[in-house]
Order: sequence, then structure tokens, then C-alpha cells
Amino acid sequence: MRAAPAVSVVLGAAGLLVGAILFFSAGSRNDRVFPLGTAALLLAAIVAAASLAGALPRPVLGRLGGAFVGLFGAFVLWSGLSVQWSIAADASWDYFNRDLVYFALVVLGLVLGAAGSRTAIAGGLALLLGLVVGWALLGKIVPRLFPDGGRIARLRDPIGYWNGLALLCAMAIVLGLWLASARSFRPLVRAGGVLLVYAATVAGVLTYSRAGVAVALLAALAWVLLAGVAFDSLVAIVISVAPALGVAAFAVSLPGVGDDGQDYSTRVHDGRLFGVVLVAVAIGVFGIALAAATRPAPRASLAQLWVRAAAVVAAGAVVVLAVVVIARAGGPGPWARTQWDAFRSEDAGVVTNDVNRFGSVSSNNRWLWWLEAWHAFRQDPLEGKGAGTFPLINRIERTNNVAVDEPHNLPLQFLSDLGVVGFLLAVGALATGIAAAVVTIRRLHGVERGAALAMTIAVAAFCVHSLVDFDWDFLALAGPVAFMLGTLAPVRATAPVRRPVWAVGAAAFGLVAVSSLLAPWMAARQVDAAYSAIGRGALGTAASDAENAHSLNPLSIDPLLAWGRAEWIQGDLGEAYRRYAQAVDLQPKSPDAWFALGAFQLEGLQHPRSALASLTRSAELDRYGSDLAALLEKAHKQARNARR
Repeated sequence: MRAAPAVSVVLGAAGLLVGAILFFSAGSRNDRVFPLGTAALLLAAIVAAASLAGALPRPVLGRLGGAFVGLFGAFVLWSGLSVQWSIAADASWDYFNRDLVYFALVVLGLVLGAAGSRTAIAGGLALLLGLVVGWALLGKIVPRLFPDGGRIARLRDPIGYWNGLALLCAMAIVLGLWLASARSFRPLVRAGGVLLVYAATVAGVLTYSRAGVAVALLAALAWVLLAGVAFDSLVAIVISVAPALGVAAFAVSLPGVGDDGQDYSTRVHDGRLFGVVLVAVAIGVFGIALAAATRPAPRASLAQLWVRAAAVVAAGAVVVLAVVVIARAGGPGPWARTQWDAFRSEDAGVVTNDVNRFGSVSSNNRWLWWLEAWHAFRQDPLEGKGAGTFPLINRIERTNNVAVDEPHNLPLQFLSDLGVVGFLLAVGALATGIAAAVVTIRRLHGVERGAALAMTIAVAAFCVHSLVDFDWDFLALAGPVAFMLGTLAPVRATAPVRRPVWAVGAAAFGLVAVSSLLAPWMAARQVDAAYSAIGRGALGTAASDAENAHSLNPLSIDPLLAWGRAEWIQGDLGEAYRRYAQAVDLQPKSPDAWFALGAFQLEGLQHPRSALASLTRSAELDRYGSDLAALLEKAHKQARNARR
């Protein structure tokens, strides 16, 4: 097969893969990493093997590109090595598998970036993000698409997280501005870019994500300042953003669209109204954009004058707003102190899930989580607690009953999980990746340069947003970013060169990586089967399923807890005790392991003193553990009775 058709096939397969990741990764859940990650690893292995076998051009990396790939690979390796010292080794294995998937997407991007057109890649991403935005908005028009949409009104599907969807909207806005401002594109394509900006703006506002809106503003500003097409970009912004803000304001005024907990009939009625207005305004925006796209470009001097006037108006509006806000607060000092106190507030309910949150600067508990991550880092500054262990760190360190998976700050996440070494590798990989992208942009011209710049700004938006959120946990967020970094790294491609041994090695590595994803996924299914068998009374089957799960994933306490439960119910108390004790030995920092052991000692072995010691240890590790207080009280009572 010739290279050009092969590249087209790979580009199409990559598009399907990224689309599946965007639509079906189901938030930050681990159970979707296996099917989607397997597809990514196999496709990357096939593409790498084909490139090494001579069927595809082989990318040649410059120094920065090579440093990016090397540092990223070293980061993934360090993440895997952290299993050896992790306080939750199974979580570290899961996180290593996630990082492997990101590396596979980098590899896929490397080959396509060298052999394919960045215009096609950026255009494909714009199309996929347009579908994501359209699907999210459709869920407001047709409530039955998202049955849970009435619980919290904030737009979040198909990503499963409102802040994550807002970040994708920011990326869509940049790619839409690229399409809208490239005069080499046909008018229909340029008008489509304006329509994408319009839809992404509406969806971004309806996520009620403060950080997402701020990042979108920064990303759009970066495009206007760097792309060299400021006039066309500002025209696209004026045509799309002003109507989008009006539609978003109308949507917020509808209880069935903007408020939580509305009944289904209200959601249906208001969703239809919103849909009519959304579509009607979209038709108008598209028509105006199409007309503008067919008009000749104004004289350079006139265009520059309009751009300067717009900059003066925007800067003046920002200054006036800042002066008014600070003056109402009593001056810069009181204003700064008030904002700082609000940011550090420990009140978990200080920020509501409605449009009023845009007026709050509270970190919404983030300050506490950042302190927890920093404290964990200071305990193990070199190697950290292990990849993916912040859920356990949070339970040990928290001062309220709010449990989170990550500290909502990627640098602190890497510090607490992987120490200074992992932090430097991660930051170095991102920095060299963006630096390599800048080198690539400087060597390109025209629409290809615009495509590369738009993707680079999208990556930068991810980096900025990750300072206040946990974007790395979402395949739908970090996956496309890894892919874009790969497409931006290559400088040139060599003619096909056959290296069959390396090609076989790439394929073998892909299969080994897939097996790393497969084992914990199968173990989790076996644990579910064990508990299902316990519910049916099939205790022998339950014990066998749990034993198989432990064989597949010896790093997890879940199979041991299921195994112990099955043995306990069927009366083999000695075997049950061994499994519970084994879980504690495996993860001595786990409050769940100590709680399960204490519950068994109290109710199974009837040893209240031993149970009291285990349950006390569980309370020391997590004072907010569910059912812990009642069981501790029971253990205290029985221990007192035993001493009489």
C-alpha cells in the first residue's frame, strides 16, 4: 500500500479513536481505560510498526521533539516504578496504565504529524469538538438524552464533568477562530468556524465553569494576538460571541434549563424554547458569517485601525470594571483581603451550582486540597506517595467530609504522587513539547501554521486549566492533548526505511502494554462477580472468583476483602482472618482495610479489644469513614463488658 492512502487510513482511524475517547470515556472512571486504552495502544503499535517497517514515513525528531518524547516516556516509566513504594499500589498501576495510553496517543500523533497534514488533523479535531458541543446542547433541548440532567443543571455531558466540558469548549473556540479567519478556506468552512465559536460559547457559559470561561477568554486573546489575522478573528468574535451570550442569558432565565431539580415537564417545555432560540440565532449567525466571508478583505491600514479601536475599547472596559469593583469594596487593600479570605474559605457549600457562582472567587475547597497535597509531598519529597494515590492521601489528610480524587492542581498532583523526580519529568515533557510546537509553528506558513498555532494554544489552555482542576484524570481531556502534542513535535519525515526488528519490537511492546491494562480490568470484574455470588449464596463460587481476582491483581485489597467476606459467611473464620490481615499488610495506610478487619474481629471473631484497635487505626487514617462511629461505639461497649 502506498504511503498517501496509508496515511489517510491512519488519520481516519485516529479520528474515530479520538471521537470515541471524547464521547465514551465516561469522566475519570477507570473501567473505560481498558477498552479505549486498548484501542489506542493497538493502533499506536500498528502505526509505529508500519512506520518502522517502511509502510509509513518515519518521523525524525529535532532536539526538542526528541527531548519531549524522552521525558514523556521517562515520566510514564517513573509512574510505573512508583508501584514499588506506593501507599496504594493498585491505584498506581491504574494510573500507570492511563499514562501508557497517553504515551500511545503521543506516538500516534508523531507519525501523523510527520506524514499527514496538520490542517486535516486540526480540522478533524474541530469537527469532533463541534459534535461534542452539539451533543451537550442537545441534552438541554431533549432532556431524555440525559436523565440525570435535572439533578444539576450545569452542562457536563458527554464528558461527565462541567469543568472538563468547559475546557473542551475553550479548545473549540480557538479551532473555530482558526477556521473562521483563514481566507484560504471556502466561505462555508469559514462560516462553519464562526458557528463553532457561537455554539462553544453558549455551551461554555452553561457549564457555569469560572475557570473554563476564564481559560476560553485567554485562549481567544492568545489567538488574536499571535495568529496575525486579528481583524478577521475579531469579526468572527463579534458575529458569534455577542449573540451566544444573549442566548446563554435567555437559557439561564428558563428554570427548566438553568436551575437544578426541576420536574421533567418543565425541563421539556423550557428545553424546547431554548432549542428554538438556539437554532434560530444559529441560522442568523451562520448567514451573517457567510456574507462576511464572501466580502473582500479591507485595506490593511483600515483593518489595523479597527483592531486598535477594539483593543482600546476592551482595555477601557476592563479598567472601568476593575475600578468600580475595587471602589465598591473600599479600596485595593480591603478588596484584596476580602478576595483572599473568600478564596481560602473552608465552607464546602460556598459556591452554588448555578449562575451566581460567576460572582464568587472561592476556591471551593481547592485551597484545602492543595495543602493536603503539599503536606504529602513534604513527607516523601523525592519519590512521592505513588501515582494516583491522592484519593487515599485526601482521606488521611482531610479536615471535612468532602472526598476527592485529586487536588485539582496538576503540579501539586505530580508532586504528591511522584515527588520531585516525577514532577520534573512531567513539567519537562510539557515544556519541551510546547517548545517543540513553537519551533514547528515558526517553520510553517499559511493555513498549516494557523492549524499548528490553534492546536498549540489548545494545549496551553489545558496546562493553564490544570492549575485549578484534575484534567489529567480524564481521557477525554488529556488524551486529545497528548495526541496534539505528538502531531506538533515532528519536524520532518524520512523516506520509508525498513527496520523489521524494531517493527516487531513495537508490536510486541503494544501487546505487553495491553496486557497491563487487561489484568486489573479482569480482576475488577471478578470482584464484582464474587460479590454477586455472595448475594446469591454461592459462597464457594464467590471465594473462587475472589481468589482469581487476587491472582490477576495482587496489588489490590478489593479481591482480599471479597474473599474474606465469602469465607466469613461460610464459616471458615481462620481463612477469613488471613485474608483481612493480608489486606492490611498489603495497604497499611488504607482505612478500608483496617475497617474491614475490625468489623470481622468484632462481629465474626467476637474479639472486641482487637476490633477496637483495628477500628481506632481506621479512624486515625480517616476520621470521616462511613459507619465507623457506630462500629467504634459498639466495640467500646463490648470491650467494657468483657472487662467486667
